[in-house]
Amino acid sequence: MILSRLPALILLIILSLSMMAFSSTDSSHSEAESDPVDALLTEAIQAFYDSDWRTARQLIEQLKSDSPNNPTVYFYDSMLPFWAYFFAGSQNSDAKEFLDRSERAIDVSERHLRTARNDTSTVLLLSGLHGYRGLVAASEREYRTAVRSAMTGFTYTRQLLSMDSDDPNAMMGRGVFNYMMGTIPSEVRWVTSFAGFSGDRETGFEQLETAARAGTHVSVDALMILTYLYLRDEEFENALRTSEKLIEKHPENVIFHFYKAQSLEKLGRTAEARSSYRTVVDLNNSNLLYLRDQAGERLEILTAEG
Repeated sequence: MILSRLPALILLIILSLSMMAFSSTDSSHSEAESDPVDALLTEAIQAFYDSDWRTARQLIEQLKSDSPNNPTVYFYDSMLPFWAYFFAGSQNSDAKEFLDRSERAIDVSERHLRTARNDTSTVLLLSGLHGYRGLVAASEREYRTAVRSAMTGFTYTRQLLSMDSDDPNAMMGRGVFNYMMGTIPSEVRWVTSFAGFSGDRETGFEQLETAARAGTHVSVDALMILTYLYLRDEEFENALRTSEKLIEKHPENVIFHFYKAQSLEKLGRTAEARSSYRTVVDLNNSNLLYLRDQAGERLEILTAEG
């Protein structure tokens, strides 16, 4: 029955919107030496992606004082509890902190957008922030907030799709959107067609790969999304390729090592998978003990299997 598939469809929409929130900064922030705030922001983002969240938090707090109207600062301010919620054990306190901080991030971003309507980075931030709120609210069984956030996120997605398709932020957003719409089950696709949405999975992957080659933080975001989607679709060779690129950029990030280990395990490359799981355990990131424990369990199982 079609109605029985709608909850899964809604979840897919929320999840895909949430993954778009890794938009980070535009290319202007790569010129960190031109502005002390940009330099500090680049350092904070580096610490965030290295999963050194204590340093990232300290730098973000300073940036909130130095640059109180910067949407990217408040985006990462809310991402710290979000990543803690989904990668460090799903604590209710992290969910509440994220929902509180993301409200502030949305307010700052919306005020910025009123004076810079064609800022694709901010549009993508807003689309993603609402998507993240939907995902957290759904996990916390706050379904009205989840659906409302997802639908609000879609308004920004529509705006993004009408913008410059060559911008890395827009390219990533279009890629996620095309993938999402191209993988909706055929028996419920009429719902999205009725709303004027359509997409193609392969086009989505191509656009995300293009965004991954951009010379900005967007490339890290796109690689993260690609790795997640390749694992989801059981394209493990591609997941391995993108996870290795992530590790090249951020060798201390245990999440990226965990994704690599999963890819290797699924490919039957057991010895290499054990080595990657061992890396997660040895890095012993205090912010991600849940992942460390998961890696330890997989390491024990693979070692016992020989």
